[in-house]
Amino acid sequence: MSEQTKYYSIGKASSICDVPIKTLRYYDQIGLLVPQYRKADSGYRYYEHTQLLTLHIIRKLRLLGISLKDIQQIISNCDCAAMERCVVSRMNQISQNIQEMQEQLSIGEKLLQRLKTGNIFLQIKEKQDQNDLIQIEKIPVSNVISTRKIKLNYQNSDVSIDRWSELIELAKKHNLKTTGSIILTYHNKPLEQFYNKDCDLESCIQVEELKTGNEFKQFGGFLAATAIHIGKNEEIIQTHVKAIRWLKQQGYMIDGPISEEYIVSPIDVSDEDQHITKIIIPIKKAGK
Repeated sequence: MSEQTKYYSIGKASSICDVPIKTLRYYDQIGLLVPQYRKADSGYRYYEHTQLLTLHIIRKLRLLGISLKDIQQIISNCDCAAMERCVVSRMNQISQNIQEMQEQLSIGEKLLQRLKTGNIFLQIKEKQDQNDLIQIEKIPVSNVISTRKIKLNYQNSDVSIDRWSELIELAKKHNLKTTGSIILTYHNKPLEQFYNKDCDLESCIQVEELKTGNEFKQFGGFLAATAIHIGKNEEIIQTHVKAIRWLKQQGYMIDGPISEEYIVSPIDVSDEDQHITKIIIPIKKAGK
């Protein structure tokens, strides 16, 4: 070992460059960074000063997630242009990953919010009568993307995954993020959807913005009697009837098509007893 040249033990190099000793040994094994000097008697490895500078470069590139194979080529060729291309490529990948994770976070936040809301209603049901889940409220305006079709011999007890998938695909087609629950609106007389008649059914889902096209509209902006149905969809008619009776007792009348918002739906949880549906009935004061 030359006295003029400063060398560093593997432990010192690990401490200075913040790289685990195990990693340094692996770099030695694959030939990425081989210690400049090795004592014959003890086998101890020592790094030369410039190798620590190289190790800093390696660490920085590894923190970016650049592969050891690419780092090997960059270090071997001392090619700044190649490093730039590699870093640009990796940064593009990171940006894509961030976008995907942001979408995952958004999906998770929306699902979590609906599950929390559903659990609140489940707790209320355990302590109170379900009639207590009927109230008057102003439905906020939201942007939606929708489809409207005549369903022959419609049965409300059927939950069609097709119409929901169609909405999700429609939103993807327009590069839109969905921001809320699926809402079904029945453009028939109240309760007709339960009697195997042809049903004028509109399905919509909340999205982040409106675009040009017949499938875009706004939902809400009206006063409504709302009722929470907990449980099987085939039994939801009972909650509809209770809500209609209740609003009439309160001196209101129906003032528009009735909707159902799926807060916790069959595509969220499989247990039917935990499905939460919000019935939305537009109203006005009787006699007006």
